[in-house]
Amino acid sequence: MGLTVTLLVLLTLFFNVPPLNSLISQFEGRTYDQIINFNWHSKPENLKVIIIDIDEKSLEQEGRWPWPRSKIAELLNKLQENGVVTVGFDIVMSEAETNYALGLIERLSQFSGKMTTDQKQLIATLNSVANQVDNDQTLVNALGKNNAILGFFFHNSEGIRKGSLPTPLRDTDNNPLLANKLSVYQFTNFNGNLATFTAAATSGGFVTNLPDKDGIVRHALLLANYKNNLYPSLSLAIAMNYLLTDKVALKKYNNQLTGIELDGLQIPTNRKGQILIPFWGGPGTLNYYSATDILNNQFDPEELAGSIALVGSSITLLSDLHHTPVAQLFPGVEIVGNIVKGLVEQKIPREFDWESLQGKLCLVIFGLLFALVFSSIGIFGKLLIFFITTIVILTNTVILFVFYNNYVPPAFLLTITTLQTFVNFSYSYVIEKRQKRRISELFGQYVPKEYVKELIEHPEHHTMEGLNREMTVLFTDIRNFTTISETLGAGGVKLLLNSFFTPMTKIIFEHRGTIDKYVGDMIVAFWGAPIEDKEHASHAVLCSLSCFEHLPQINTHLLEHGLPQVNIGVGIATGPMNVGDMGSEFRRAYTVLGDTVNLASRLESLTKFYQVNILVSDKTRSHLDSILWRTVDKVAVKGRKSPLTIYQPLGIVEQASARLLQEQEKYETALAHYYNQDWLVAEIIFNELKNVNPKIYLYQIYLERIAAFKKKRPSPDWDGVYVHRSK
Repeated sequence: MGLTVTLLVLLTLFFNVPPLNSLISQFEGRTYDQIINFNWHSKPENLKVIIIDIDEKSLEQEGRWPWPRSKIAELLNKLQENGVVTVGFDIVMSEAETNYALGLIERLSQFSGKMTTDQKQLIATLNSVANQVDNDQTLVNALGKNNAILGFFFHNSEGIRKGSLPTPLRDTDNNPLLANKLSVYQFTNFNGNLATFTAAATSGGFVTNLPDKDGIVRHALLLANYKNNLYPSLSLAIAMNYLLTDKVALKKYNNQLTGIELDGLQIPTNRKGQILIPFWGGPGTLNYYSATDILNNQFDPEELAGSIALVGSSITLLSDLHHTPVAQLFPGVEIVGNIVKGLVEQKIPREFDWESLQGKLCLVIFGLLFALVFSSIGIFGKLLIFFITTIVILTNTVILFVFYNNYVPPAFLLTITTLQTFVNFSYSYVIEKRQKRRISELFGQYVPKEYVKELIEHPEHHTMEGLNREMTVLFTDIRNFTTISETLGAGGVKLLLNSFFTPMTKIIFEHRGTIDKYVGDMIVAFWGAPIEDKEHASHAVLCSLSCFEHLPQINTHLLEHGLPQVNIGVGIATGPMNVGDMGSEFRRAYTVLGDTVNLASRLESLTKFYQVNILVSDKTRSHLDSILWRTVDKVAVKGRKSPLTIYQPLGIVEQASARLLQEQEKYETALAHYYNQDWLVAEIIFNELKNVNPKIYLYQIYLERIAAFKKKRPSPDWDGVYVHRSK
């Protein structure tokens, strides 16, 4: 299994398998981003790289871009006169600037046959000054006498090539440095500077930046392949000029590029000719000088002496801003400066190549060792090994980078550990799922699905052993079922009960109830076990209301199958009861026992007497204030010593109509008069209620009691309790 995972990771290297390769690349990039932000390089004191910024201030004072080439020449001269060693231009000048003197001569020449003496004299004067106002020539002259490196663009877009290219790189024997079969990135087109500029400049280098797959610039090309010739980047060209070398030696292994050598300096690259950009900080880490300040001598010459100056722009309009690990908007000219520092100071990180033969071999060995360890330990051990291995890999990556400037990308190693862990746990999950299915089959008939899930995942939250706990129990049965069953055959009774029990059980499960048993036409359910439920009373009452909401649908279904409609009564009681797995060695059941259970059964029976749908005990009522309650009676039931008040839930208070609220308030007023033995007032109100809503039999019950008490007053110790002699 571990070998399979390792081979899968290797396939992503060989065949660039999506989407795994994409995920690995993204993770790789994000990891490097965190590390590079953790480990800024310190500024080297012996090398100054500065930015000459064509900023907003410069545009305001010197005019909008593009500037006259004479101004560029003046800027170059100022820099070199004040001790700048090398000037690099992160701007491309591919088109000639208009010479207005020559243009005017051309227009006047169109009228050569009709020229006056003054016009001829004007043309002669213009010819004499044409070279003096040729800004391009002015810049050519400045480039020729100064140490200037021009930037240009490589690209792969179709279109007209502009400008010209500088001389490609040469090896130590002064022969052209050819790409041949190297994997160095290849371009098909370019946008260069005017041929006269290119010829006059010291050298040139490309400023093309290629982001990683996620759009973030982490790598920079040092070399590029154009028509099998190798060209340097602007950073490399500047470094070569600063180091006084124009020769490059390629370092290879197995015919693949591993780095370059500049006059003894070893610079590691990947096979594509890329390096990891050595960021020295965020934007502005390098010193910026406004171009207009240089032109107007508003600077300290000592700050420029001995430096490398890069001419470019940091404003959005002119700059190529890039998303980098250290900032979302990072000026391209400062990226060039960071690389120049890294090249000269030998701070280019060495990136380990997993695509090399050694890299693939390391992955195979690592994968096999990890699989071997994984196969011999349990689930907890697997998790521990996974976390320890992950921490070791990441820690090792940081240490190698911070202290040794070596970057070993951790993504492939972490992918192997993660996938092996995932595969192992997936296999364990399949086995565990089979066990869950067995438990579900055992408990699923009387416990809601979410209870079954919790029973499996959190065995410490429940016990099948007997315990005493405050819970809520519900009894419900079909009214007049004996009469109904006499009209049906055995098959009809079975169909009726199945059609009734199925939706009712679903409703109970939806309200987190547990089915205790089916007894004839009766359902017994309880709340609070096997999983403890602090809202057991609320869930039971809401369940009972939901049963009556769905009863019309159940009756419609019964009628469609030729069965009689049914009505039900519900009794609910809350209190202490014994719950657990009870029975004999031949048959067992998870059930509840106790006085509270008996009370719920009595209450269900009393629903027929009061002709109400639901009756609940006073303890159940005390748990719920969100329900609109009707006080039904104070009763003493058979088998119970102390009397209790019983209630009928009418629905959610917030959902009750104004008419129902008004009727209920009036009823409670009448009931208060009844208990105060104010028979006349109570009788008047109950009669009013009965006339408005004669369907409520409870009004008639109290009218009959009042009539009896008017004939024979109750005893002096009467407390309003009605004694039920039968079950």
